[in-house]
Amino acid sequence: MQAIILTAGEGARLSSWTANRPKGMIPIGNRPILEYLVRGLVGAGIKEINMVVGYGKNTVMSYFGDGANFGARINYSFQEERTGTLDAMRIGMEGIKDEFILVPGDNYVSKDSFLKLRDCESPALLSGKADRWSKWGEIELEKGKPKITFDSPEAYGRIHFTGITKLNLDLANKLIDAAGKHIGESLQVILKNHDFEVLEASSWHNIVYPWDLISGNRMSLSDNLLYRSGKIEKNVTIKGDVSIGKGTVIRSGTYLTGPVSIGEGCDIGPNSVIGPSVSLGDNVIVKSFTELSDTVVMKNCELGSYSSIKGTVVGDNSSLGSHVVAIPMTRDILYFDQTFSVSDRGAMVGDDCNIGSRAILQGGSILMSKATVGEGEFYNADFQGDNI
Repeated sequence: MQAIILTAGEGARLSSWTANRPKGMIPIGNRPILEYLVRGLVGAGIKEINMVVGYGKNTVMSYFGDGANFGARINYSFQEERTGTLDAMRIGMEGIKDEFILVPGDNYVSKDSFLKLRDCESPALLSGKADRWSKWGEIELEKGKPKITFDSPEAYGRIHFTGITKLNLDLANKLIDAAGKHIGESLQVILKNHDFEVLEASSWHNIVYPWDLISGNRMSLSDNLLYRSGKIEKNVTIKGDVSIGKGTVIRSGTYLTGPVSIGEGCDIGPNSVIGPSVSLGDNVIVKSFTELSDTVVMKNCELGSYSSIKGTVVGDNSSLGSHVVAIPMTRDILYFDQTFSVSDRGAMVGDDCNIGSRAILQGGSILMSKATVGEGEFYNADFQGDNI
């Protein structure tokens, strides 16, 4: 069996983190979203993968190469224009022999899901429980047959389509002929006349908005690759699953509670508290007496001393001064001219941001890339520009 991964899109709603990479290359649990998909497929014995790339394609191709380092053979196809997921699948079908698993590159899904799809004897839709409406639609059963509907956007907690499906060439060509740009739209048409199984992922998260990275990070850390390569000074306490990359220093008095993943070349502490559900990218500095939990910090960042950062995303190359506070809360926010109810989230800080000492980032705050917040300022997400 083969697989097609669709990863040509830019991810406009995550634009503050995708200036130099496609959405699938955003890290959660210290690995790109795409890596979890590739490793999940390979773990299910599916080792021939066609990746459809477009925006940021060089980032993807340089990271995965020919796939040998991941136990796969990866071929690349190119979707240069945004012509929809259906066209992306068509482009990726070159060299597909018969059955294949189709995977959007912006999902986190548990690796056991690919085993279920591989072992299913018929075409199948992978479903998952969503905290909010999924762009792939809801799956309903009508006289024992599944159908996809986009009619109930308030259907939280119900069974949704993940966008991941097992197909054969005949069905794939019928999807292409059915109409529309979106795979979900075409599935609506052909599901009436073809039998599909509905399988459920034990964990799945559709990553569309910045606050989705927090939930995705929590889930991905269940797949934490455990390693301890750095220097751990005396009087450091480590509890649970904690990974530490080479060249990293964990300084005296620091307390780590897993799951935690720390990259290479980091400098943590002294006397800081890290975790649970924290991932720190390469070359991150966390200064003394700082507390982090439920947070994603990407590479080349510096977090000042005496800060409290929870439920937060910090993009590449960002700097936070001392005594910065970002504490989760639940509230409505305005993002790209839409109102969203954001639950239990801290701040979403884009790439290349500069946050001054003693700044307070209200829960749910979103800072676009290259934003600055002055010393002692209060930021509440109503501002969408470059600086305060």
